[in-house]
Amino acid sequence: MFNMLVLEVVLAVVLLCGTIRGGVQEENVTSLRRPDMWRLQEDLFEKSGYKSYVRPVRDFTRPTKVTLDLALAHIIDLDEKNQVLTAEVWLRMKWTDEFLTWNVSEYGGIETIVTAAESIWRPDLFLYHNVNHEFEGWLENVVMISSDGTVDWKAPAVTMSACLVDVSDFPFDRQKCNLQFGSWNQDGRHVDYYSRNEVGDLANLIRNVEWDVTKLVAKRSNLLYNGVPYPDVTFTLHLTRRPTFYVINMFLPCALLAFVVAATFYLPPDCGEKISFGVAVLLSLAVFQLLVAEAVPRSENIPVIGLFIIVSLALMTLSLLATSFVINLGDSVQDSRPVPGWARKVFLKYASKALLMGDQSKHNWEAPWCIYNAASEHKDNDSNGEAHGNGMCSAIEQKSRVYLPARSIIKSASQAATKKQLECLLKIKGAVEEISGYMKKMDTLKNIHNDWKTLAIVVDRIFLVLYIIASVITLVATLLSVRNGEM
Repeated sequence: MFNMLVLEVVLAVVLLCGTIRGGVQEENVTSLRRPDMWRLQEDLFEKSGYKSYVRPVRDFTRPTKVTLDLALAHIIDLDEKNQVLTAEVWLRMKWTDEFLTWNVSEYGGIETIVTAAESIWRPDLFLYHNVNHEFEGWLENVVMISSDGTVDWKAPAVTMSACLVDVSDFPFDRQKCNLQFGSWNQDGRHVDYYSRNEVGDLANLIRNVEWDVTKLVAKRSNLLYNGVPYPDVTFTLHLTRRPTFYVINMFLPCALLAFVVAATFYLPPDCGEKISFGVAVLLSLAVFQLLVAEAVPRSENIPVIGLFIIVSLALMTLSLLATSFVINLGDSVQDSRPVPGWARKVFLKYASKALLMGDQSKHNWEAPWCIYNAASEHKDNDSNGEAHGNGMCSAIEQKSRVYLPARSIIKSASQAATKKQLECLLKIKGAVEEISGYMKKMDTLKNIHNDWKTLAIVVDRIFLVLYIIASVITLVATLLSVRNGEM
């Protein structure tokens, strides 16, 4: 009986020990089956007591080295008037966190983990000259950490930064815009920035309709402020404007208007629309000047197209003055003076030949003028002679005297009638000579007017050649200045 009782106690103890061992083994198995990622996250951030506001270095005298790389995704806009560059960028940062390292073999071969960016230490990276008041910082969703402690943080954002725009060569200009990154509070003794490459990434750049990005250069600077270094990395965007739009809509119309003014020199000097046509073209070019002033920022640098318009306006103004002079020259007949001999020789002979207009001095209007004067003098002499009965009257008297003995009776009867006829004939003769003299005078004045008009046409053609030469020189100088600026 006693032996049976002892045996039952021993069996109960054995069963109890087996149950306890099974529970312990089951607990160990359950613990070993937990995901390695969970254990790694707990070991890195919870059990280690990691603090996101502590700079991750064991030797606090050494700065944390942060490398930067920038990928330009899209040039949204370059506001020349406000000098603001709006761009979509992908900023890539890397640094080493000495508190976030682990042995890959102890955690199932996990080499990298992804965690919330706000749970780790990050540099206080800042975009200098940022003008976007709505910018809330870089994307803080996730960050990638490697087993050796390397932290890879990719932060896409739309940046708005100040950009100094030089419009001297507008619309054939090239611009340089800087994106300068650095710490705002931490100096170079704590955080040191470096550029990963000498150039930025343009592989995923979306083409802009107005600007062409030729290159993206990265440069590190280490400036001293009150003896304390503040390193930064500056990415310089080299932009070249696509001038097709501005050439077609601004530059080409201005050039055409400048050469259209030359047509005013082909209009006759007595044309009433000669001045109004030039004024209309001048106002049209002034409208384009206003459009250019609205497109470019207010600065002391005059753009190329603006300078071209200003010079063209000056030439048009001079052309209007020249036109006024030509019109006045064509109306010089009012004082009834012929063209001077030197002007006839210089302009109507040599200048007209040089302008392929022929020799305009062959028409000599001085002879009719002399004939007119001689006729006037002869008229005065005839008038004096006719008052005493010369001319036809003398011939009739002589003929009458021959037949006086035979016809004395007839003469005495018809003497009164013949005298009246002679007086009538003399009056008719005087009227005819007066009309003839007036017609000769009018012909002479008309010839003088044609002479002055020809002189005005020759002078107008000279102004035309001078205007075309000045316009061509202005256009060529503008294009050469743009070419030199691009080189």
